[in-house]
Amino acid sequence: MIETVRNILKKYVNISCETTFIVGFSGGWDSMCLLDIMNKLSKEYGFLLVAAHLNHNWRGKESEAEKERCLAFCEDNDITFISDTLAEGTKASELVAREMRYDFFKRCAEEFEADAILTAHTKSDNAETILYRIIKGTGLNGLEGIRELRELGGFKVIRPILNFSRKDIEEYCIKNELYPNNDSSNANTKYARNNIRHNIMPAIKLINPNIENSLITLADIAAGNNKVINELMQNIENQITVGNKWLTVNFMILNSAIKQHFVYNLLVKNDLEPSFIKIQEIINFIAENQKSKTGKTLSITNDKWLFVSTKYIYFVDSEHYKKIEDIVEINEAGKYEFGGLYNITIEKSNDKVTKFPKAAENIAFVDFKNIEFPFTIRTRRNGDIIQPFGMQGKMKLKKYFINKNIPEHDRDKIILLCKDNEVLWVVGVGISEKLRTTDIPSHKLHMEKINDN
Repeated sequence: MIETVRNILKKYVNISCETTFIVGFSGGWDSMCLLDIMNKLSKEYGFLLVAAHLNHNWRGKESEAEKERCLAFCEDNDITFISDTLAEGTKASELVAREMRYDFFKRCAEEFEADAILTAHTKSDNAETILYRIIKGTGLNGLEGIRELRELGGFKVIRPILNFSRKDIEEYCIKNELYPNNDSSNANTKYARNNIRHNIMPAIKLINPNIENSLITLADIAAGNNKVINELMQNIENQITVGNKWLTVNFMILNSAIKQHFVYNLLVKNDLEPSFIKIQEIINFIAENQKSKTGKTLSITNDKWLFVSTKYIYFVDSEHYKKIEDIVEINEAGKYEFGGLYNITIEKSNDKVTKFPKAAENIAFVDFKNIEFPFTIRTRRNGDIIQPFGMQGKMKLKKYFINKNIPEHDRDKIILLCKDNEVLWVVGVGISEKLRTTDIPSHKLHMEKINDN
């Protein structure tokens, strides 16, 4: 087993004394086996090994006792141990547990600047996952099951014991005198995967004792077919994609099978469990909102939404909704930093402008003759108003955004130059009529990202 794990890791990581591995460690049979193997390899290579334990806090004292046994094992073996406990009241569901676990692993990987995150998925887990997806409804992609390698927020997630069955794991633990935790919730068949493990798989084995290998073979066949399909689909994807966004019109003219393929891959890329029901829900949502100018969002998870507008289709996460709370006072021309992300320059200008920048550019030539310093740089507030360029009257900034087809989730990110509650420049969108200039402006405004300098 050790040689198999070593060879799998070498496929994806350059193992040395400079390497850091995060191992998801519940203390159960699978993760105990993996951590022990990695501990033996760490003695050989000298890499940093970190055991990451998440207490789901579902079983009170039992969960706490398991955490203490994990800590004791790591202390006895000089393994770095890090843990966290979910807040009381966290929903006790398989999906929530999985999301919370991977979020925790990602935070650990960031803290230790890890080269990879290792999870202890086995051949038995893989077979159960494939069967689970068949039961829930899946396409050819879903039949691939658990992959040996996947990405998580820029980190590699590797499953080094994916070729071993639960029986292999148990034999290793017994032979090496390891004493894993026995999570009582694993016997609770109200959870779908436990039901598959304890009831459905044993029943199928009465028909086919070799069902695990049969399902893995099915996954291998599906993976081969998907490789061919993905190569053919790449040309189509290039026609519907701009950056990380799909062009709505181009997506809508695809046939239903190709739409399903792309939506499935979109879910997988965003670390979401695909199912036929979810795929169809998304396709229907896109069809219903394809003509929305400002766009509509569909909640996919607690922190992910699908955005659909007449122009684009893409995922939005909770980070996108975070508002920049910085407020910068502007008393004179100069260069100002905003939110640690942008530099905004206000400089005097008396040169004739032969070509004015487009409204969508982060540059504007303005005339301050009818309005004086001080100003503020900030993001939107309730009560903001603007006199749009070319108009005599004023309107609420919210209506201005709607008229400009600015999606709701983008509005808190847009930077404004303001005089009290009146907006003078909506960066990248347009200027107020009050700053109109003819050919010789009094000032030039310019915003640029700090990391673009």
